Amino acid sequence: MELVKGLRAVDLALQYKDHLILGDLQLGYEQVMQRRGLLLPRFQLQDILERLGKIFHQVRVKTLVINGDVKHEFGKILDQEWREILQFFDFCLKHVEKIIIVKGNHDLVIDPIAQKRNIKVVDFYRIDDVLIFHGHHLLKETAPVMIIGHEHPAVSFKEKPGEKFKCFLVGTWKKNILIVMPSFNPLTEGSDVTREHFLSPYLKKSIADFAVYVVEDKVYPFGKVKDLQ
Repeated sequence: MELVKGLRAVDLALQYKDHLILGDLQLGYEQVMQRRGLLLPRFQLQDILERLGKIFHQVRVKTLVINGDVKHEFGKILDQEWREILQFFDFCLKHVEKIIIVKGNHDLVIDPIAQKRNIKVVDFYRIDDVLIFHGHHLLKETAPVMIIGHEHPAVSFKEKPGEKFKCFLVGTWKKNILIVMPSFNPLTEGSDVTREHFLSPYLKKSIADFAVYVVEDKVYPFGKVKDLQ
């Protein structure tokens, strides 16, 4: 499903030329929850690798861009994060030549892990007229097409009010196209864009006219946010 010219949604990821873009993996989530007293079975990494493997079978790309929040713990690197992030990198490097990490707000100490595989960590990444950044704070840089994560957008419907469906949002910010990516983490349902407040400064104004693309067995256009409210 092409969201804008040249940018195609492939499951929960985006493809632009020879780049695959995904975000908000938040590996280590289970260990953080365990420390808070909530026991979760540790299946997150396996689900991520299976889903990503299916995407790699659909597309052939040279570069993987992770748009923020590779890890979940803020101030340190947990044992699970060390182990699973390196496993994730090793899996991906069988399919791509290069990995770029765009630093998110959870990635304060991602550099020591990235250095183990000589992976570059940046604040933003530009491909032609496309600017990729996490979106948790404003950047001076702009571009005709801007891609952020951070918000984990999802929608719910009257027929199934207790169930959320991950989605892409496509709208504008200061006359530039703004795309908001869903989380690639299977354990985070996401924030309902029809009901909840937003964290990103890029979404502080009304998103009623943003287009919604729901991700299920494929990517479905679902009109605008205001049509779902």
